[in-house]
Amino acid sequence: MKRNNLLRPLAAVAFLLLSAQALALPEDRNQPIKVDADHFDGNRSKNLFVYSGNVQISQGTLQIRADRVEVHGTAQGEIQKVVATGKPAHFQQQVQQSQAPVKAKASRIEFRVNADELQLSGNAHVDRDGNTLSAEKIDYDLNSEQIEAQGQSGNGRVEMIWQPEKKQAEPKPEGQQAP
Repeated sequence: MKRNNLLRPLAAVAFLLLSAQALALPEDRNQPIKVDADHFDGNRSKNLFVYSGNVQISQGTLQIRADRVEVHGTAQGEIQKVVATGKPAHFQQQVQQSQAPVKAKASRIEFRVNADELQLSGNAHVDRDGNTLSAEKIDYDLNSEQIEAQGQSGNGRVEMIWQPEKKQAEPKPEGQQAP
């Protein structure tokens, strides 16, 4: 395979990661992108690039870990969607400097690039600053931060845990000492 053909899939992953940076820390955009996998298979005519076997993608605070990652593109070379699968697949990124990173995991994570939508299915779990949401399926609109979750059919449930807000200590009136 020619060197140029090997660089195209890396450029596709780079485009994907950079397009997701609108919600990321500004420093992430300036970081190198690293992709590690046991195997790579690219098919330019089908606009499909597949990384498999202990796949790890990172750029700044963005981290994706999965057994397999498929990058689906258009004929124009734009990324349409990225599908990460694993037991489970993991996604993590720090969105704001003052907050802990958003962490997500599921058997299948689909990122629709143009719509900025994240679809998690199969034991889906999202954690943001200790607030968690667990369900069979979670749809997460990254722009509006709207989330919809569904339990398994039958008796499956959606579980959400909200941490209490930390209150700031009130200033003591003058002349009083702390106990």
